[in-house]
Amino acid sequence: MRLKSSELSNHLKRQGLAAIYLLTGDEPLQMMECADTLRAFARAQGFTEREVLTVETGFDWASLDQYANSLSLFANQRLLEIRLGNKSPGNEGTKALKAYTSNLPPGTVLLITADKLDASKQKTKWFTTLDEQGVIIQVWPINVSDLPKWIAGRMKQYGLQASAEAIDIIAERSEGHLLACAQEIEKLRLLYGSGRLETVLVLEAVADSARFEVFDWMDTVLTGNVARCVRQLQSLRTGGVEPILVAWVLTREIRNLCQMTYVLKTGQRINQVFKTYRIWGTRQNAVSNAIKRYPQPDVWQQFLKQTLLIERMIKGVASGNPWDELQRLSLQVAGLTLFEN
Repeated sequence: MRLKSSELSNHLKRQGLAAIYLLTGDEPLQMMECADTLRAFARAQGFTEREVLTVETGFDWASLDQYANSLSLFANQRLLEIRLGNKSPGNEGTKALKAYTSNLPPGTVLLITADKLDASKQKTKWFTTLDEQGVIIQVWPINVSDLPKWIAGRMKQYGLQASAEAIDIIAERSEGHLLACAQEIEKLRLLYGSGRLETVLVLEAVADSARFEVFDWMDTVLTGNVARCVRQLQSLRTGGVEPILVAWVLTREIRNLCQMTYVLKTGQRINQVFKTYRIWGTRQNAVSNAIKRYPQPDVWQQFLKQTLLIERMIKGVASGNPWDELQRLSLQVAGLTLFEN
């Protein structure tokens, strides 16, 4: 049986525990919470003893048979976990798992966790054996387009609500990582309890001040306020902000504007473009100014090429000061014409 991670709770309520579970994927938060859900349900059903086997180089698969057939010291029912990580069971492990599934020990639930398994690994004998005899839960990363919905659902679990703009701020500052999103939502719950959160409260609470200042500087650049752009960048530089963070934000905005101006040339309305690229509130004015300043995609393409040099400087593979180049490029984006010496 195959399950999505979101289907696990209903599966347990309706069908109870299966004898074997394989939990596989590369999204840490969902992997952790699926495993915790299984453990909590098993504990509530009387599976109070838990054994954990971690597969490392030289792991003896005979220990699976030993644990499976040994008498429980503390309970009649127990949870046996095998943590594969990025390891493969190999021939020895395949034989051990086939032997286990052909003679399931009573009162034992087997939970195997593994990193993401590609199509070739899903054709191996050990995987197909578990697929036939147990429940396989494949954890998939959340699509970027689905992240706001996931955040809203997560907040609802804590009795929180927020505007679409506030939710986008959480997604943006967490860079799409679910664990970081979950931590930010937990922080909001601790700070404000339950209820609806205004955007300003989320801005004050989410992420650190340095990162907020970088995003604020970026909006200044897009708006075209040259003098303020210089002052803010100097403040970031003297304040100890890493140039890689500033470069990342600038590169991302330039790349998005390159794509947006191209789409606008095809005749799409700007309101639809804003919706597609999730540009909300006051940021629409800043981005509109940048597009009016440079409506041609090839200009943004040239700016994008300049970000590659900055990246090489930060990595130390090109000579020059990345902060100087960040100022030069950001002033160009802001609309200042620079002349080479």
